[in-house]
Amino acid sequence: MPASDFSIFEAQTQVSVPPKVLFSFHADPQNLSVVMPPTMKLVSISTDGLAEEGRLIELRCRDWWVIPMHWVCRWKVVSPPGLLVDEIVQGPFRLFVHEHRFEPVGDGATRMRDRVTYQFGSGWWGRLISETGVRAYLTVLFAYRHYRTRRWAKLQ
Repeated sequence: MPASDFSIFEAQTQVSVPPKVLFSFHADPQNLSVVMPPTMKLVSISTDGLAEEGRLIELRCRDWWVIPMHWVCRWKVVSPPGLLVDEIVQGPFRLFVHEHRFEPVGDGATRMRDRVTYQFGSGWWGRLISETGVRAYLTVLFAYRHYRTRRWAKLQ
């Protein structure tokens, strides 16, 4: 797939727990409910356990309380304590790869970097939607996820 066919979104935050702790939190799909925004209701999550390369996660949720969404994702890379990568197998995107990087920054804290490589639709129309609507949505979504992750870390 040519580089011009997909978009990249990046966000980062500093969290007050070590990388190992933050990695473990994100490696447990059940913790998605902790970081989901109030506009997204998790209806069901199905998986065989914690992050393991090749393991599937099936999510059913309602975005904006009414829009049904069904995602099947696969753990692509599981490399503790620094890297988790999940990718969409089935869902609303043609391409969606989410990298979670956890880097120590001293004093037991972690810089968490999220990088999402995505494509919604195809052609100029898909690119337009990816670079406007989807990018705006990801900006708000990850700002909230990072806020909730920092809040969770303060309780550890």
